[in-house]
Amino acid sequence: MSCRGAEVALAMPIELSLPVLDDRRCTGCGDCVAVCPTDCLEVAGRTVWLPRPADCIGCGACAAVCPADAVRLPPVTTTT
Repeated sequence: MSCRGAEVALAMPIELSLPVLDDRRCTGCGDCVAVCPTDCLEVAGRTVWLPRPADCIGCGACAAVCPADAVRLPPVTTTT
């Protein structure tokens, strides 16, 4: 069994997706901030924002825990 296909797939450059925050839906509960492994999200008043986008690893934890569906993570794309 060969792993050549996996090696090629891992070598392809990818463009990480940053979370898209919907301030109309956000309740400011802070669940997304609490679960973020890189601390790149912050609560400001009643909404969440992304002050450190370069720290985001695109894991999607913020979107997964948001009870208001105010955080969305667009699909990851490959660049050629």
